[in-house]
Amino acid sequence: MALLDRLAHALLAVLAAIFAIVLAALAMVEGVLVGAMTAAHIPPNLQSVLAIIVAVLVLLAAVRLFGGLVRIVLIILLLAIVAHALTNHPFEPHHGAVMHTSA
Repeated sequence: MALLDRLAHALLAVLAAIFAIVLAALAMVEGVLVGAMTAAHIPPNLQSVLAIIVAVLVLLAAVRLFGGLVRIVLIILLLAIVAHALTNHPFEPHHGAVMHTSA
């Protein structure tokens, strides 16, 4: 059980690191974009629309870039859970089950 816990924590840490990278990239792009738009005297309403469009593009790029890695991490985590369930919980009939025999 401790091995599964360590594996789960490690895989969740990988997912958290990917999320942190994406958020840092988004913040950096937004800061550069806002500075450039302000210097170009673009109205605030248009700045908001452009910032949303760029944020969506950055998120789509992150999904494209990290999508395979996230999928692999989730598959490994699910396989580990299945392996744990199969090895530590052998099949036992239901306690209330009645077995009929012919006499």
